[in-house]
Amino acid sequence: MSIQLQIEEMSGYLAARFIGAGAAEDAWRRFELIAENCKRTKDDKLLIDFRGLQGDICVVDKFYLGERSRIFASLNLKVATVAVREHIDPQKFGELVARNRGVNIRVFTDVQAAEEWLFK
Repeated sequence: MSIQLQIEEMSGYLAARFIGAGAAEDAWRRFELIAENCKRTKDDKLLIDFRGLQGDICVVDKFYLGERSRIFASLNLKVATVAVREHIDPQKFGELVARNRGVNIRVFTDVQAAEEWLFK
């Protein structure tokens, strides 16, 4: 099985959902496509849902996810990510990497909390 990406326009933001098993690289390589969709729909808020990903995400994967998310900073997007607790380390390393690259991003385990943050 490979990682699939579903993109949906929601009320006030764009939602991108990753589902399936595969390398984390399969996810971050699609960040450009997600950014293009935000630009096309003129959405400045983005929710990326990683809860459907299966498998382990190592620290190197988290680094690249954070590094590649800088494309969202170039569009001045506010980005909420949602992941299962097991994929989020206590120091939120991936979030830190992204924030250090100018991305306005936060990591959540709950979609409702992510949506609330997006609209603050």
